[in-house]
Amino acid sequence: MKKTIILTVCLTALIALTASAKIWRVNNTTLPADFTTIQAAHDATTVLAGDTLHMEPSQVSYGSLTSTKKLIILGPGYFLNLNANQQANPIPATIESFTLNAGSSGTVISGLTITGNSNINTGNIIIMRNNIAGVIYLSANYSYSNIIISGNYMSGNVSWQGNAGTELITNVLIFNNYFFNVTLTAQFSGVIANNVISHHSSSTYNFTIKNNICTQTDNSPYFNGSYNQIYNNICSSQAGLPVGNGNQKEVSMATVFLGSTGQSTDGQWQLKDDSPAKGAGLSGEDCGMFGGSTPYHLSGVPRIPSVYQLSAPFTSNGNTLPVTISVKTNN
Repeated sequence: MKKTIILTVCLTALIALTASAKIWRVNNTTLPADFTTIQAAHDATTVLAGDTLHMEPSQVSYGSLTSTKKLIILGPGYFLNLNANQQANPIPATIESFTLNAGSSGTVISGLTITGNSNINTGNIIIMRNNIAGVIYLSANYSYSNIIISGNYMSGNVSWQGNAGTELITNVLIFNNYFFNVTLTAQFSGVIANNVISHHSSSTYNFTIKNNICTQTDNSPYFNGSYNQIYNNICSSQAGLPVGNGNQKEVSMATVFLGSTGQSTDGQWQLKDDSPAKGAGLSGEDCGMFGGSTPYHLSGVPRIPSVYQLSAPFTSNGNTLPVTISVKTNN
């Protein structure tokens, strides 16, 4: 009965997320599933726009995706062996890259490990809570809006590609990530808020840039470009930020974060209790990736329930097999 209740809760949450769309299992570990690669799932005529692809834990990549279809793509999260009580199975689900073309507007990608560079060529896209090793490229060749890049742990950056011109890309929202930097042309506008940014020389125009923590000590500006509004950011160098507007310069990062001792890869960027980033945001919120209205979630577990503990004996006692399952929500 306990299993039934938990699975019902999970399915109810998924149905709420995807309306009445169907959920398809993608698994390449020899377990029974609907598909074994992400591209095969996308290409299947039975998979309709708005359906969910549930990418299950695997040591083997599910390949790359080129999409012309709106899909909700959910994995289990990442760093699951480093952060306690996230998933009972610590193995992630990995893809190499994604390319989102016309027709894929409305797509959500969450909870995956992504090893290469990816491309967004259309609007109304959400890239949330992924571990991304490569670059996310936003196309400058088309006019579109509403790109959300939120809660990701990135060792690369957000950049542009294509032919710089007159096409406008608006409402690009980059919130609560750890990443390298942002390089976009004057065609792009939006908000960069509550991130931890590890390198200088971001280049943006017409962006509101607030509540970020910039960690590199190199004495160069963090944000280049024109017509940006830069408020309440924190950096470690003297020349990193403009004077005023609540910006703090020459702040020792040792006073800001918990640090790597005893902390996970992403957990180390949580603020110390007496951190100068506490309450230092534009509206009194904390600066950094764990602050604001959409704080970073450890291990990037998607916003659906997860089973984080599973205990069962190897053999049954007669007709009885006692199983203990612990489940939690992930806001």
